[in-house]
Amino acid sequence: MKHLYILIMMLLPFAIFAQEDGDTYTVPDFAEIEQDVNNPSSHYYYPKLFTRFCDGDTTLTPTEWERLYYGYSFQEDYDPYRDVKYNREKATDLYRKTNHTPEELDKIIHNAITVLSDYPFELRQMKLLSYAYTQKGETENAAIWEHKLRQLLGVIISSGDGLSPESAWYVISSIHPYDVIYCFGLTPNDYTFVEPMYDFIEVENGTTEGYYFNVSRIIVEHFRKQ
Repeated sequence: MKHLYILIMMLLPFAIFAQEDGDTYTVPDFAEIEQDVNNPSSHYYYPKLFTRFCDGDTTLTPTEWERLYYGYSFQEDYDPYRDVKYNREKATDLYRKTNHTPEELDKIIHNAITVLSDYPFELRQMKLLSYAYTQKGETENAAIWEHKLRQLLGVIISSGDGLSPESAWYVISSIHPYDVIYCFGLTPNDYTFVEPMYDFIEVENGTTEGYYFNVSRIIVEHFRKQ
């Protein structure tokens, strides 16, 4: 693997996300989610949920995690193609390494926090934070970010099985399909957009040709904010 973030995403246990035979999927109801997260009297009002997320609250329920993830796409701050500003050239060199000095680990943490302060659901940076904190012996901080990452990936995985457009996994970022594929220990190969709202990611080493992702929220908000 060329980059550390690819390697550590692949280290996520496949089994924790695998659907069992007979499991049902939770297809997000975007109309209901929008109403919930934008209603100040709702239990799922977004500012309340987001504060709990930032505080590392581990009592969030699966429904609250779903509202947190998909509900972000109904916030004015949401931009599916946001270009996060940080030193990409130096960061790429840093992530090519597999062993890091304490100073390099601090740099990884700084970069990750910079990205997450601008886009709070950048899953690769969450994993990098967990990795860096683990290497520094800060196990509590590492566990917080690992928990957030697993819960958010779990929301995506529970939305379908990815095997057809009808059962596609729902994402709110164009990067998240690759994060999901890496977490299954697979290697993405080719990409195809399938009308009207699906990304198909071909994989090299899977039991199927590839996986479908529903990118409807990305498309709708991208054109609405142009």
